[in-house]
Amino acid sequence: MKIRIARDATVQSLRDSIAANLSRYRNGDFSHLDLDPTQYLELPVDSDDSALAGIKFPKGEDYFEVDNCLAVYQLLKALAPYDARDERLWVYLSHTTLLQYGRARWPIPKDDEKAVSHIHTHFFAKANRQIERDNLASRLWWMAHLCTRVQGVSQKQALEAFLLRSDVRANIIERPTIAQSTHVFSVILKGLIQSSMGKKILFERSTFRKLMMELNSIGGFKLLDALPESEVIKIFTEVVGKRLGIATV
Repeated sequence: MKIRIARDATVQSLRDSIAANLSRYRNGDFSHLDLDPTQYLELPVDSDDSALAGIKFPKGEDYFEVDNCLAVYQLLKALAPYDARDERLWVYLSHTTLLQYGRARWPIPKDDEKAVSHIHTHFFAKANRQIERDNLASRLWWMAHLCTRVQGVSQKQALEAFLLRSDVRANIIERPTIAQSTHVFSVILKGLIQSSMGKKILFERSTFRKLMMELNSIGGFKLLDALPESEVIKIFTEVVGKRLGIATV
C-alpha cells in the first residue's frame, strides 16, 4: 500500500473540529478518512504494513518505546526525511492506522479543555518541535531515524541507549544542533551506549548536562560537526576524563 497523507483541507478541518470530535478521539474512530479518497493523497512510496504487528500498547510503566520506534520506522522505511517533515502524513497516521495506539499511549484527559490541548499536541504536528518530540507517530520515526545515522552499532542498540533516560533524551532533542550534527550526535550516543553497559554515570542528570555544556563551550555543536568524527571522539574523551573527572562511565 502507498503511504497516504491527509489533504490540507482535511488537516485544517480536523484541527478546527477537535472539540466537536472529542467522543471520536476517546472512543470512536475516523474511518471516513480511509474510505473517502477526497480526504487523502498517496505518495509514490510503499509502506510496509506488516510492521504494524510490531506496535505494542503500554503495560503499566512500560511504553515499549524501542519496539514502537522500530515498528514505525519499518512501516515507513522508504520515507525520505523531507517527507517526514510533512504534518499531513502524521495527522493521517495519528487519526487512522495509529489511532488506537495513540489513545493508549497518550490517554485523552477527562476534562474537555485539557483534552483539546492534549490532542493538539499529540495528534497534530504543526511545528518541527512537535514533529520530533510530541506527535504520537512522528516522534517514533524521528528517534529511529536519528539512530540510523550512528555507524558501527545496530539501530536497536542505539535506540536502547537513546531512550534509557527521558531527561537525557530530552536534553538532546531540545538542542536541535546536536540532532543535526551527525558526528556530534554519533559520538555522544556511542558514549551513552558504553555507559549503559557500565556504571551509567553519563545518564545522571547533572553529569549529562555538564557534558553538554562543556562540549558546547569548546566551539559549539555546529563547529564540532565540521571536524572528522575521530577528532570529536578525542574531544569527547578529554571532556569526560579531564573536565568532568570521570574515569569509568
